[in-house]
Amino acid sequence: MLPTMKRRVTITLAPGLLKALDRAPGTNRSEKIERLLAEALALKGHRRWVAELKAFYKSDAAKAEREEDLAWQRLSEEAFFRDD
Repeated sequence: MLPTMKRRVTITLAPGLLKALDRAPGTNRSEKIERLLAEALALKGHRRWVAELKAFYKSDAAKAEREEDLAWQRLSEEAFFRDD
């Protein structure tokens, strides 16, 4: 991956947020903000994935798939424990 040029931005923060930012690990504010934003975006993506997964497992399609999974599980257990 090629390195990307970073762009300078200016932000205004409430005093409490600035204090929290200064307490966060990192060598400078730019690094801290970049890391915190990346973590927040990753968490947002993870939460969306979890919500989609929960919706799938509540759906009728998931019920049919779980039934098929159980059938395959029973078949594999029967094959594994056969004596021949």
